[in-house]
Amino acid sequence: MSKELYEFITAQTGENIVERKTCPNCGQEFAITDKDLEFYDKISPVFNGTKYEIPAPTLCPDCRQQRRLAWRNERKLYKRKCDLTWKNIISIYSPDSKYKVFDQKEWRSDKWNPLDYGRDFDFSKSFFEQFNEFLKNIPLPSLITFWNNINSEYCNYIMWLKNCYLEFWSLDCEDCMYGHNNWYSKNIIDSYFSQWEYLYEGILSSKIYNSCYIYFSENISESEFIYNSNNLSNCFMCCNLNNKSFCILNKQYTKEEYHQKIKEINLWNKFNNYKYIAEFNKFVLKFFRKNLEIINCDNCSWNHLSNCKNCKNSFYMTFWLNIDNSFCYESFDIQNSFDVTNSWWSSLIYEWYNYINSSKSTYSYHLDNCNNVLYSQYSLNSSNLFGCVWLRNKQYCIFNKQYTKEEYEILVPKIIEHMKITWERWEFFPASISPFGYNETSANEYYPMDKDEAQKQWYKRQNKEYPINVPEWIKLIRAQDLPEDINDVDDEILKKAVICEISWKPFRIVKAELDFYRKHNLPLPRKHPDVRHLERIQNRWGRKLHLKKCDNCNKKIITIYPEKCEFKVYCEDCYNKQTY
Repeated sequence: MSKELYEFITAQTGENIVERKTCPNCGQEFAITDKDLEFYDKISPVFNGTKYEIPAPTLCPDCRQQRRLAWRNERKLYKRKCDLTWKNIISIYSPDSKYKVFDQKEWRSDKWNPLDYGRDFDFSKSFFEQFNEFLKNIPLPSLITFWNNINSEYCNYIMWLKNCYLEFWSLDCEDCMYGHNNWYSKNIIDSYFSQWEYLYEGILSSKIYNSCYIYFSENISESEFIYNSNNLSNCFMCCNLNNKSFCILNKQYTKEEYHQKIKEINLWNKFNNYKYIAEFNKFVLKFFRKNLEIINCDNCSWNHLSNCKNCKNSFYMTFWLNIDNSFCYESFDIQNSFDVTNSWWSSLIYEWYNYINSSKSTYSYHLDNCNNVLYSQYSLNSSNLFGCVWLRNKQYCIFNKQYTKEEYEILVPKIIEHMKITWERWEFFPASISPFGYNETSANEYYPMDKDEAQKQWYKRQNKEYPINVPEWIKLIRAQDLPEDINDVDDEILKKAVICEISWKPFRIVKAELDFYRKHNLPLPRKHPDVRHLERIQNRWGRKLHLKKCDNCNKKIITIYPEKCEFKVYCEDCYNKQTY
């Protein structure tokens, strides 16, 4: 973020810049405001009546998020053995990983006691050095799943899923596949941040029914190729359109004319040549776009925000009320929190990700219903933890060793002072001790780096390629040899592996997926699911803010679109006047 931009934002939010810092990682200047300092003071822990002040961060917001995401392997799955039962399992840890991994059910069971792995703190070593050793010794979960998932073994970072396959970071979904961050949905395939029912290929769209190729839209039904539109039904290839039915290329038709036109287009049999995808991409470039997508918000900045108040530099905060947050990403119903990624229903949290129902905690991840927790991971219904892993219904523990309240409040301050000497205090876990290679993590999606650049910044890398073992009875078929019409596809495809036309990696078509394509008259995919996911995230809204002028009224605006782009960008007032 440029100096001009952050000064513009702070002027808009009414904050005062009290300090300017230079990020030692990327060299970018960033600002510390009076509101930031108020938060750091509020979140600072207190032991025996003494507050241990958390200072302003050393890294810029982007580098802080990059460091957190370097601990998050969301999509890279491996086959390996459970270290308890030696059964074959699916895991986010590779077979050659140095970590002890248990199958989810075994890990959550009472067959082992996390307190048995407790250890004393060694003041002759740094905290992160000891935590790295501790993490390699204690069992870790094969996947990250929460609460009542049924028949969804090949999914990760999920909650309340049923009959889902390769679905990631999703909640309360049924019969969904190949998606990311889909909520309260049924029968959706190849979608990203989308929801509802019978959707194919959606990006950041909600309340979609029986439609495909829907981008940045809401309340769409029985439609195809829709971009940045709302409240449409029976429309084809439309952009910036609202409250319409029976439109093609933004032109109004009668119901009879519309269905005749669609019949003439013979849409589905031509999908395989990507003819309409290419045409649609050219079509949407003709239209102006709104600088930011912010709905029902007060004093907020960045993008894709709804029902938010006083949320600064945050992205995709929606569904419930979000209040007084900064530098937060993909989190819902959180309050008074900074530097949070992928969390729900929490307050007073700082530098963490994947938290649920938690409060007053910092520098941790994967906590559920916890409070007053520091530098801990994978814990449930616990409080007053420091450097702990997978404790349940516990309090006053350090490195999984039980202490009295009095002992805990004496020892933790000593550790904090020790971490100050070793230059570790008030920093998130370094990426250098992450269990994952940078190229396995979500960090590589948002902040891609090649091998040399990653190693220069002390990020680990997974260099070993694990071959995809195709059973001998599986036949291979090239993507270009697939039938164009789904009606020409028989059940033999379930016994074959398709060779991706881009990556050349084989992938399977599963029965539920084939049924979906047949029901909706969709052709078989030609690309590997990972390739399709990569294409979707390349088409999403950017996560970098720019300062430019509205192309209609010349007012200075914040936008996700760079100064030089192929389309016009309007401020909210100009956009609404032109589209409503």
